[in-house]
Amino acid sequence: MRQAIHALKYEDRAQLGSNLGRYLRALTFVAPWPAIVERVDGIVPVPLHRDRLKERGYNQSNLLAAPLSAKSEKPVLDRAVERFKATDTQVGLSPSERAENVKGKFRANSGLVGGKALLLVDDVYTTGATMRECASVLRDAGAAAIYGIALATPATR
Repeated sequence: MRQAIHALKYEDRAQLGSNLGRYLRALTFVAPWPAIVERVDGIVPVPLHRDRLKERGYNQSNLLAAPLSAKSEKPVLDRAVERFKATDTQVGLSPSERAENVKGKFRANSGLVGGKALLLVDDVYTTGATMRECASVLRDAGAAAIYGIALATPATR
C-alpha cells in the first residue's frame, strides 16, 4: 500500500487512483461505514494547493473519492474546501508541527456545505492534522456532520 500511494503521489501514476479508490470503497462495506455513507450528502476530497495541483496534474484524494461517489451516488464536492495557502510537505514533521503547518491554510464554501453531512476523503491519515483542520473549516461553514476516511495509516513500530 505504501508503495502504491507513493507512486500515485510522487511518480505520476494517476492510473493507480482508480484501483486504490475501489479499495477505499470496499472499506466502506464494513460497519459502521455503510450507515455513514448512507447518511452523507456529499464526499469532500482533501484539496491540494493550486500550485501543487498544477505540478502534479491531479489531486489523489479526488481520484480516491470518485469510485466511492459512483457506488454511493453521493456527489464529489471538490470545491467544498480550498487549500488557499501552500503548505510544506508533512513528511518528517512531528504531530505539533503538522498541526501548525496546516493551521489557517484551508477555507470552506458555506454555500456548498451548509447544513450537509459530509465525508472527507484523504489518502493517508498520519496524525489527523489535515483532516481536523478541514473538518474545522467545514464546521465553521455550517456543515451539519463531518466524517473522515483515509486509504491508509502508517504502520506503527
